[in-house]
Amino acid sequence: MSQDLRLLALSPHLDDAVLSFGAGLAQAARDGAEVIVNTVFAGTAPPPYSPAAERMHSIWGLSPEQDAPLHRRNEDIAALAHLGVGYRHGRFLDAIYRKLPDGRWLADNVEGRKKLAISRQTSRSDADLFAAVKDDIEALVEEFDPTLIVTCAAISHHVDNEITRDAALLVAAEKDVPVRLWEDLPHAVFGMGSAELPPGFRLGAPEAAPVESEARTRKFEALKLYSSQMLMLNGPQKDLFEQLDGHARKTSPDGAYRETTWPVVSSDDS
Repeated sequence: MSQDLRLLALSPHLDDAVLSFGAGLAQAARDGAEVIVNTVFAGTAPPPYSPAAERMHSIWGLSPEQDAPLHRRNEDIAALAHLGVGYRHGRFLDAIYRKLPDGRWLADNVEGRKKLAISRQTSRSDADLFAAVKDDIEALVEEFDPTLIVTCAAISHHVDNEITRDAALLVAAEKDVPVRLWEDLPHAVFGMGSAELPPGFRLGAPEAAPVESEARTRKFEALKLYSSQMLMLNGPQKDLFEQLDGHARKTSPDGAYRETTWPVVSSDDS
């Protein structure tokens, strides 16, 4: 990547960018690019919390008295510093802290599993939220003037991911900034879903870009700094890092660590 590159990564949550594109971020920074990761849904939620949020806090090893979003933001600051990139933290609440218009929590527990059921919503179901996210991304693009935006493909169909992606696509189109979507990890390891872009956009050909071994090492070291999330994603029964390595090898005939992204191009289906 060129040292003239100004790369803006738009991450829905406080580990998504590093999980999916952390080696690419580290490589870009090492090659001289200016890199900022903006996490959209990183706001502080005041109690009371939903049962789903309280359960996730417990899984993350946090006590009821701890400010979970603040704890996670501090993890993110440390992880991104290890990659050598800058950070911004958005003001919006993660889905586990939000409510539906009828007052019910957006997220619910899935009994016996470390997962949640998120009420199925489109990126525009909450029009006010979508508009506010788009406005904030537009302001950041005007300030940072990126030459490339990268964000999630949202193959998990999580509403926060789809809001981030769709708002980013609209802003990028208006500002004429190229966009690439990263393969959402670890979701892609398990073959979850495909990207369903809004009208007017489609995916180009995928590129599994190799990175230097140092960038891979930096990514894995940075991920370990998300200690709360490692309690959920990594452990004796599931080695996250072997999963990531094994998935990368599927697209790497030479054995190099690779991360897959797609360019987004305009579509005649708009």
